[in-house]
Amino acid sequence: MKHLGSPIVALVMTAAAAGACATTWYVAQAFGAGGSPAVLATVVALSVGRRDFAGRAEFARAALVLPLTSVAAAVVGWLLVTVPIVGALVFIGGMSVPIWMRRFGQRIAHLGALAALPLTAMLVVPVSGMPWWLGGMLALIAGVVAVLWVALAREVLALARLRGSTAEPGTSPPSRATPSPAAAPAPATSRAPRRLPASTRMAVQMAVALAAAFVVGWGLFPEHAMWVVLTAFIVNAGNRGRGDVLHRSALRVVGAVAGSLAAVLLALAVPRISGLPAVAVIFAALFVGGWLRAVSYAYWSFAVTLVVSLLQELFGTAPFAGEAGMLIERVAAIVVGGVLGVAAAWLVLPVRSTDVLRKRLSDMLITLGAVFSPAEPAERAARLDAFHAAVDRVEELAPAHRARRMLGGHRAQPIDCITAAAALPAIVRARIAAGPTPPQLRAAVGDARRALAAPVDLERVRTSLLALATMLGPDSAR
Repeated sequence: MKHLGSPIVALVMTAAAAGACATTWYVAQAFGAGGSPAVLATVVALSVGRRDFAGRAEFARAALVLPLTSVAAAVVGWLLVTVPIVGALVFIGGMSVPIWMRRFGQRIAHLGALAALPLTAMLVVPVSGMPWWLGGMLALIAGVVAVLWVALAREVLALARLRGSTAEPGTSPPSRATPSPAAAPAPATSRAPRRLPASTRMAVQMAVALAAAFVVGWGLFPEHAMWVVLTAFIVNAGNRGRGDVLHRSALRVVGAVAGSLAAVLLALAVPRISGLPAVAVIFAALFVGGWLRAVSYAYWSFAVTLVVSLLQELFGTAPFAGEAGMLIERVAAIVVGGVLGVAAAWLVLPVRSTDVLRKRLSDMLITLGAVFSPAEPAERAARLDAFHAAVDRVEELAPAHRARRMLGGHRAQPIDCITAAAALPAIVRARIAAGPTPPQLRAAVGDARRALAAPVDLERVRTSLLALATMLGPDSAR
């Protein structure tokens, strides 16, 4: 199970977002602009602060990309206000193309994901009431300010680690080497017909979901169309298969309904909340949501919904005083957005959750084989880091499959395979410390990879992973 996130990391990154917001706000006020640049800076700072970077070089590349994409996002926000149809088309492309770009490698995938971040801010508070060139300039400033504040937060966390802090930094993981294909047995092959790459299918799903969300949102919920689009995007972002989308949609709806109810209660208690009290509530909610996000996405959804409600009140896009009257329509818009996102994932070039699991388990086994291949100590350490990162990617799939387990069934399920994989890092560390590598390791890794061949037999996969763990155990070298 996932553990509670680090409160220190959540606090520092929320403080960075608050600093970016305040700095950009004062700059924007000097130009007589509204609050959209400050919102953009906040969203960028929060999003970048949650991401892992393999050292300062990778962060520097992101720092160069984000201010430019912030300018593009400001233009899209301006288009959504002035020429909505054109703005929607550009927005859809901006969200879908980065998903398609994953096929060109991890580095391009990371930059593509960062490029999509500023666009979400434009759904909340689009650029309006100012010339496009001024909006673009302030967006550039917002991106630069956000990156600088996050860089400062990363250094603070790094310094805390040097002083013995056990906080989980979430900032600079060790370098991750990519093992050579020769370092592990060749992957099991299947005679299944060749299909479109998963990244292409997921990009098409996102485009369809967002297009449907704009059409339905404008037609049925003209005052809340943003909620339909935002929900459709959230449930498809980070798509890890059909089951994951369904699970994320349920958590999004639950968290959003709870956040909307909290907004109503806040509106009744403080009918005209504004200024510093509203800002304090916003960043308190972001801190709690960021801290508890590792436990369940529903907490983050709750926090984001409450924050968006407050932002709309502060900038006059949705009066907070009428929150209670609009609650039902807003919740309906969120539910519809979730349904559209799930429908796109399940009906448009679907990606099966078990296929995603097979791919990630295969990657994990490749890195495991590389760990025990001959190498210098530094290279061995890098390969071990890559193995741990691969296991983390397998464990990312656990929440949806754990929920699936609650539906019952006596046969082996994906969560059983994930649990078996999650136990391997501790066993591998113990084996490395114990000394010699078992001679049958290569054969055991090969058996485990062959078990992943389509059509997948989950019982066989689990059994092969358990056998691999036993083989690596302390008694195997005797």
